[in-house]
Amino acid sequence: MVGVDPATRDYILDTILSNFSDGASVIISTHLISDIERILDEVIFMNDGEIVLTSSADELRNSEKSSIDEVFRRYFKC
Repeated sequence: MVGVDPATRDYILDTILSNFSDGASVIISTHLISDIERILDEVIFMNDGEIVLTSSADELRNSEKSSIDEVFRRYFKC
């Protein structure tokens, strides 16, 4: 969602969430973790095409005692 203002990003995410079936999966690839963190169930961090971390969102937040965005920034030194 490059070039999309924050209100429109929220609208797009809300539209996606309200229109998929129970049991369905939605895969979102982004560097803007804070924009989508509220909807995450599972997290996969990749680097150079390799999976370097996979976790449930809640487990990652609890184990790291921080947001997924903060974990991402620490992991990739942003």
